[in-house]
Amino acid sequence: MQLIRIRTDDELMWYKEIWDAILEAEDNDNPFIEFAWFYNWWQIVGRKERVELYAIEHEGTIIAFFPFTVSIRWGIRVYTFAGKQIANYTGIVAKQQWLLQAATFIFDELIKKYRHVVFSLHGLLESKASTKILEQYFVERQLRTSIFRVVTPYLAFSEVDFQHHFNQRRKMHGVDRRERKLRNLGSLERRAPSQDELWQMFRLFNRRWAKKIDTSEFTKGKKRDFFERLTMLKGEALQVEVDALVFENQWIGFTYGLCCRGRYVTYALAHEPTFNLFGAGRIVNQETIQRTFAANYRLFDMSIGYEPYKFDWRSSIDFTRHMLASSGSKRTNLLTGFLSLKQRLKEYVKSNQRIVDWKRNSLGHLRFLVKYGKLKDWLEYGQQFVERFVRMKQVELYELTPSEDVSPQQPVGNLFEEMSIQEAMQLDQEEVIALFYKGYTIYKDSFAETNKPAFALHATNWRVDSLRIIEPLPKQTYFLAYDVFKQIDIITAYFRKIKPAQTLWVTASFWQWRKRKRLVQLGYKPISRMKHFKFARFERNRVEKYTESGGDVHSVH
Repeated sequence: MQLIRIRTDDELMWYKEIWDAILEAEDNDNPFIEFAWFYNWWQIVGRKERVELYAIEHEGTIIAFFPFTVSIRWGIRVYTFAGKQIANYTGIVAKQQWLLQAATFIFDELIKKYRHVVFSLHGLLESKASTKILEQYFVERQLRTSIFRVVTPYLAFSEVDFQHHFNQRRKMHGVDRRERKLRNLGSLERRAPSQDELWQMFRLFNRRWAKKIDTSEFTKGKKRDFFERLTMLKGEALQVEVDALVFENQWIGFTYGLCCRGRYVTYALAHEPTFNLFGAGRIVNQETIQRTFAANYRLFDMSIGYEPYKFDWRSSIDFTRHMLASSGSKRTNLLTGFLSLKQRLKEYVKSNQRIVDWKRNSLGHLRFLVKYGKLKDWLEYGQQFVERFVRMKQVELYELTPSEDVSPQQPVGNLFEEMSIQEAMQLDQEEVIALFYKGYTIYKDSFAETNKPAFALHATNWRVDSLRIIEPLPKQTYFLAYDVFKQIDIITAYFRKIKPAQTLWVTASFWQWRKRKRLVQLGYKPISRMKHFKFARFERNRVEKYTESGGDVHSVH
């Protein structure tokens, strides 16, 4: 056998047909070892990397390719498969009958040439033959090896009755109900975007991760250029498919998937933060699953990670390995021990969802505040932090019946009108979109220069979100929320105009003493008081009802 070093990406093009032929003969479904992936990665992202690409020749025929990147640590050469931090899976490009001979030859040659060598091989799927071959080599050579695993859920369409599986899973977490709510508010569709629409994908990803810590760097610098370049591939086994979830002509979710010979690998997924309550991320994921089934894919791979939504849909699980091995010298053994400790800590953190959520969400939010936070944001963050340990809330519920209304008559005319969700989307406020999700009808000032909610009415439920109270309203009663205190007089007058025979309920917190005073002046009667106290783990709730119409309160938490 002979080792050939390929030094430039232009030189690599001479081997494209051989590389592609090997993987086609093996029916490869790992998109991250396809020629198109590696070539574009080397051209765009790998320019600053120390790339060592080897071809193995046997009797005048190329039988394998090994794409490595090399780093120097403590004077030791550390070999990894190309694309670390960007390629989820890796492997050897070789026909199965040559895997062991080719792997044995190249690793023996590298150890012979460099005495101090460490192999840090990530992204090795346990279901692939090359992973077993590499482990066999390290065992036979008695090289000190550490193996780390991360779960890789997938949905094999042949293993399930898909329609039953799909209908069952889409009901989890109320996704089917959320989707119906969204469709009732406007047009919702899955769309395959054109090339000139992809900027929306990167914009949406940045919005989704603005207050979180993202380790993929999907939209950063050269990596963005690389992922965009992959969407232009034509005639290759590797193809990129982007599914956009579009609501009223605005992107609210997307999936970026890599496809290779019947395998779909979810690489990136994001949704519009203002549509959190509608479960836009879960909706676009299920839409993509349904499409890939209809397109006759064999496998829907949800990629590495312990995210709960992956386990909701999986039919089975694989594992992805990270293998660490050294050439056996004292110095390399010491470095391998250090890397193993670091990897073991990383593995523990990734398998603990509470730690992952804290790092991704809590730490990400704090980082966002440090960079962009204003005084109001810091005060809100401080309040939320204190309320984890000490919380004291008091909310009063008021009622205004048509017979008890003493508010002054005002010529309100057409001062307010209903706001559409399309108008609300322009405000970019999650709390406003949440009102539509909760079933409110939102009213805006008809004569204001900019659209801005004035108040919201609910016809079936009254709720106090801060106390997690949701209760049905009595008949002929509406609940007023999101009201502007300074306009409570005119809001009451307008309500009396449009609903003259209806009763109105409204809440006021302990700190809103001006609002409580004004409500009483307008004829509102207090009908219930709710108190909630928490100190550390001690919690106490109390409800005082002043009238029969106060109703039963069951949901104070």
